[in-house]
This record gives sequence, C-alpha cells and structure tokens, in this order.
Amino acid sequence: MTEPIDSQYDDTPLPEPEMVDEDGDGEADPSEDNGEDLSYLVPETEVVWDVPPSFNIPPTDMGGGGDGPPTEETIEPSGDLRVDLGALRTSEKSVLTEARGAVEKYEEVRALVASVKDTVFGQGAEDKYERSGDNSNSMSYDPQSGKSVANPFAATGEAFAAEMNPQMQRALLEVGSTIEKLGEYIALLNHAGQVYAEADRQSRFPDPPPKA
Repeated sequence: MTEPIDSQYDDTPLPEPEMVDEDGDGEADPSEDNGEDLSYLVPETEVVWDVPPSFNIPPTDMGGGGDGPPTEETIEPSGDLRVDLGALRTSEKSVLTEARGAVEKYEEVRALVASVKDTVFGQGAEDKYERSGDNSNSMSYDPQSGKSVANPFAATGEAFAAEMNPQMQRALLEVGSTIEKLGEYIALLNHAGQVYAEADRQSRFPDPPPKA
C-alpha cells in the first residue's frame, strides 16, 4: 500500500461537511435546492462604457443620502483641497479594463454551464446495444440491433446533477453579483470625478455687490 500523496495545492483542506440524515436511511438528505432550476438567478453581465463619461458633465444625484430634513449643524471649512483628476481617470480606466476581462471570462463560463448542464454529469447517457454472446458465425436477426440502451450510470448522473446544477448556478450568482458590484464601484469613481470637477467650476468669487 502506497503512502498518501501530499498535495502541494491544498495544505489545509476543509473538513468534510456534516451529513444531514433526518430520515435515518443512512444516506445524505437532498438539499433544499435539489432538482431546482436556478438559472433565473444567474445574472448576465456586460460593460456598458467603452469610454468613461467626461468629468466635465455635471454630476447627477445618485441617491443614498439621508431622507430627513437638513440639520443646522455648523460644518467647519475643510481647508485647501487638491484632487488629481488625471490620476483618478487613469485608475478608473485601469479598473474598467480589468472589469472587461472579468465579464468576458464570466460570460464564457455562464454560457458553458447553460449549454451542458443537462448532460455534463451523464444524465440521459445511452450506449449502443451489443448482443451478448455474439460470434461471427451467427446470422440470426436481433430486433434490438442498432438501437441504444440506457447507460447503467445514467441514473447516478441524474441524481448527482440534481444536487450539482443548483450549486453551480448559485456559484455563478455569487461571481456575477461581485462583478456587478465592481461596476457600481467604477460608476462611483466616475461620479466622484464629476463631483470634484463641478466643485472646482463652482469655486469662484461671487459677483461684486451693486454700487450704492
């Protein structure tokens, strides 16, 4: 008997999940998602900006502020403030490039999962019928010849797919949602640039008072 092989990629493997066996049949109970089609949860992602909107565009209200009436609290001036919009734009474009790559790979995996989920685990697998005990001298007619029969592992594939497909779809949901959050972050970066640029345009001395 050979010694166990230590994996160089998994020094601290996770413990096996505890088996849930409420019916006491000695086998793991199906999960709540067993057999469910959760493809409706899987988001489609895309990058809508080829070029980020200009900082010279006045910012729009993105919400998120308080709903209550403004307070009368006095806010002290912040002092001098310097923002490098060029550096901000460079960083924004860099993140946008990474987002495009993430979307491309995610959409590739999402399309692959959708195309093979009904067969990838051997669901519905069939084998060509072969007559047992056949030999070259036998010329008898067999009505099953040329037909297909169910693969003996097809039922196991169906049971495995019932558990695995929902898990794959939930994993895609997590990844897709993360990419969407990245898109929101990029939009906030662009909005911040527009806000600072608008503040700069509005930072000017008021018109002198009219002469008496």
